[in-house]
Amino acid sequence: MRDFHLLVDRPLAGRATFQMHGTAAAPRVHIAADDDHLTGLAGLLLSGELIRRTRLVARVDGAVEAVRPFKQRHRGRSAGELLVALAETMMAGGNHLAHLDVLRQDTAGAPLRAVANTPPPTTAGQLLRRLTVAQLRAAVAATTQAGNALDGELGLDAAAPVTLDIDATTTEVYGRQKQGAAFNYEGRFSYTSQLVTWAERHRILAVELNSGNSAAKPTAPRLLDAALAQLPRGHGPVSVRGDSDYFCDRLMQRCRRRQVRFAVSVPRNRAMWRASYQVPEQGWRPALEMPGAEIAETTYRPSGWTHEPLRLLIRRRLLEVAELGGGRARRRRTVPQLQLQLALNGSVSQVYGYSFILTDMAGDATEIELWQRQRAHIEERIKDAKLGCGLIHLPLGTLRANRGWQAATVIAVNLVAMLSAVLLDTLPKAPVSDDAPVLDDDVAVDDEEPSHRLATTVRRWMIAAPGRISRSGRRLHLHLPRGWLWADRIIAVYARLRLIPVT
Repeated sequence: MRDFHLLVDRPLAGRATFQMHGTAAAPRVHIAADDDHLTGLAGLLLSGELIRRTRLVARVDGAVEAVRPFKQRHRGRSAGELLVALAETMMAGGNHLAHLDVLRQDTAGAPLRAVANTPPPTTAGQLLRRLTVAQLRAAVAATTQAGNALDGELGLDAAAPVTLDIDATTTEVYGRQKQGAAFNYEGRFSYTSQLVTWAERHRILAVELNSGNSAAKPTAPRLLDAALAQLPRGHGPVSVRGDSDYFCDRLMQRCRRRQVRFAVSVPRNRAMWRASYQVPEQGWRPALEMPGAEIAETTYRPSGWTHEPLRLLIRRRLLEVAELGGGRARRRRTVPQLQLQLALNGSVSQVYGYSFILTDMAGDATEIELWQRQRAHIEERIKDAKLGCGLIHLPLGTLRANRGWQAATVIAVNLVAMLSAVLLDTLPKAPVSDDAPVLDDDVAVDDEEPSHRLATTVRRWMIAAPGRISRSGRRLHLHLPRGWLWADRIIAVYARLRLIPVT
């Protein structure tokens, strides 16, 4: 095993000389951070060009100012510059206000970004506290409208059917002085973010931030209305899907009033168990894309529902006792109590786990169940928001400021989705025949390129690309490393963005 030693000497301030000694001769390496033309975030050119082409900063400024003036003086950063600068920081991997300094110190990459003069952390924190809930909703709406405009330029069909997914996620915080935070049912001091996403476009249309112990049902109808308002004119039929947290008559009544179809999971209660017992054995059919699962159908009218009885889809899956787990395992809650006791006593080796879906949709029950099962795609947007775009932390002390941070996260997630759409548009289109299967939204178009890239992937290969900036003939030149894996895609996406007129 080779023995290495790291020797450091500092002949000058800001410079270090390193030498490694081993069994073989090692080169003496001199390191100095003194190149003003290098940037480690050259890919922010793509998001910057996208923001400029869609006039996102101006859109957000106009929407915020229409609600209420953001500042009395014109000097300094506007609301649009603030939120977009935060979004650029999050796309680059930042998840705290202090990470704004990473972009501030990247002077070489400043001309590439949409907001070249990134605000300092203290200024950003002060400005975030000024934004009201109405202003932040307007800012998110302006971002979704920019996405709709881009869809039109990319030739995406505005009249296609729309799937809206609704879900909530918690963000744990640790400062007991966090305004609006509370302990949730798991005992975590947290906030709750509720999101509505457009599944086919991979974008967030509406968002709310509440305390960790707040219920999802009271705000769900308002959140649905906000999402519907962001859809483009002439959009296709809309369908909503959600988990059991959104099983409430108020949401279903709002869906019926807005002519929106819905499919929501139903909590496992006595009424559901009785419904499953009444299904004859010949009423079960194999489920799609879930080996060992079966689907049956009956009707159910929940309390408060004043319309026709709804379709109740029941899925059961045969489980081995070893699959049930121990303690408070989630899978145990899918098994009727009597069967669970028999399994734990060793009287049976297999039991059925059940799930229930209530819907007003027409069509084959197995296809509807498969479609509703795919609501898990919203988890990818939540992963983008939390692991890729800064929602893993809500770093400020007031609820209003943290709502502003969340709005910047939504902008970052939507920018990633828009860049993925542009990337997909640059790829050669495969010929489509009449017998070609219909692809779902996250299914690969071919063996290499999926229809959406996660924020972490976009950052790793497209945003965090090292580059050298040079100037000649009044033009900027960006030189990427030879052999950079995604260099050709960065060039292709930028060329495609340049073809989009400023909207």
